[in-house]
Amino acid sequence: MSIRLNDEAMRQFRVAKVFQETEEQKLSLDFSRDGFLLMACDHSALSIFSSTRQEVLCQVHMHHYLPEVACFTRQDTRVLHSASKYDYNIRCLDLETRSCLRVFGGHQKSVHSLVCLPGKENVFLSVGRDDEVYMWDIRCSKHMHHLKHRRNPLCAFDPDGLVLATSTDTECIEIFDVRKLGDRPCSKFAYQVNDNAKWTQLQFAPDGKTLLLGTDHSWCFSVSAFDGTFQQSFTGYENRSRLPLEATFTPDSQFVLSGADEGRIHVWRASDGYPVAVLEGNNVGPVRCLRFNPRATMFVSSDLLIAFWMPMANGVYDWVERLEPGETVSFKEEEERVVPVVKSIEVPKAISMPKPFVDVELVRRRLNRKRIRSEVFKVDSTKREDQEKDSLEEGEIPDD
Repeated sequence: MSIRLNDEAMRQFRVAKVFQETEEQKLSLDFSRDGFLLMACDHSALSIFSSTRQEVLCQVHMHHYLPEVACFTRQDTRVLHSASKYDYNIRCLDLETRSCLRVFGGHQKSVHSLVCLPGKENVFLSVGRDDEVYMWDIRCSKHMHHLKHRRNPLCAFDPDGLVLATSTDTECIEIFDVRKLGDRPCSKFAYQVNDNAKWTQLQFAPDGKTLLLGTDHSWCFSVSAFDGTFQQSFTGYENRSRLPLEATFTPDSQFVLSGADEGRIHVWRASDGYPVAVLEGNNVGPVRCLRFNPRATMFVSSDLLIAFWMPMANGVYDWVERLEPGETVSFKEEEERVVPVVKSIEVPKAISMPKPFVDVELVRRRLNRKRIRSEVFKVDSTKREDQEKDSLEEGEIPDD
C-alpha cells in the first residue's frame, strides 16, 4: 500500500523528528539514490542519517575543508564535497574508510553546486563562483568537458541523463545533448532580463517536462523543458533577507515546495500554481535547504535544525494497491543495516511464531502408561516447562 499525493495529503505533513548535530547553518541536503540515506552538509561536518529509522549513522568532521555543498555519488558508499579553506578542489570521500579517494582541481573560486549524471556511475558536474562549469569522471582527476563564457551559471540534468540545462544570469537557458557535449547548445531559450530577482536554482521536474527556477526573491517559477515557455509562478512567501531559498518538486511532479522565512514550507500545485498549504515546523529561521525523498512519502528541511516531515499517522489518505509511474512509496520497517552504508536491500525473513508451552514428553509418558484407555489427558498450555512440575501420584487425575 502507498499514499497517493493530493491536496489533502500535502496538508497533513507534520514534523516527525528534529536534529541539531552542529551549530552551523546547513548548506546542502542530498538523498542517496534509493532514498535510504540523507546527507546534511555544513562548514563543520557531513552528517549521514537513516531516512527510515530517522537517526544519525555517522558524522565526518570537515573543519579542514569548510565545504559548501556535498552529494552522494551513484554508489552511496562515496560522497563528493567541495572545499573553501585552503583550496577550491573537489574531493571524493569513501564513507567506509573515511579516506579521500581522489581530488579534482580546476576551479579558482568556491564550488556551489555538484550534480551527478543519472544513469552513469562515475560522471558528475561542478559549478563554481568563477563562472566555470566542469564535467568529471570519478576515475580521473582531469575534467572531461569544460563549459566557458557563462555568468553566474546554474546546471541540471534531466531524469534520464540525456540532457544538460545551463543558465546565464537571468538572460537565457541553454540545452545540451550530454552525448555530444560541446560549445554549441541544441537549443537556447532567451528571456527578458529581470534585475529584481537573481536566479539561484535550476532543476528538472522528475517527469522531465518542466524546469523549476528558484530566485533570491519571494517567488519561483517553472518553464517548459521543450520550448522554454513560461508555465507557472509560485509566490506568496516571504524572503526578506534575499537568500537563495531552495524549492523542490515532489517525486510525482504534481506539487512544488519552497522554503520561506520563519521555518515555513509553502506548497503549490505544479500544474496551475494553486497554493495548497503553508506548513509550519520547528525551523525558526529561513528554510534554505529542502529535499523530497525520491522513493518515499517524506521530505526534509533545514536551517540550523534538520526537520524530517512525514504525513500524520492518523490522517485520511488515498491509498493505492499498485504504483503508477512517478508515484511515491512509503517506507516499511527497515531491516537492520550496517552503519553507515546500505549496499543492497534484503527481503526481510519470515518471523517464526512462538511454539505453544506444552510438555510433550509428559503427554507421551502418560499415554504410554495406558492405565485408563478412556482417559483424556488435559495439558495446561499456560505454564512454561520450568514452571510445571509433575507432582501427581501415578494414576491421579489433575484438577481443572
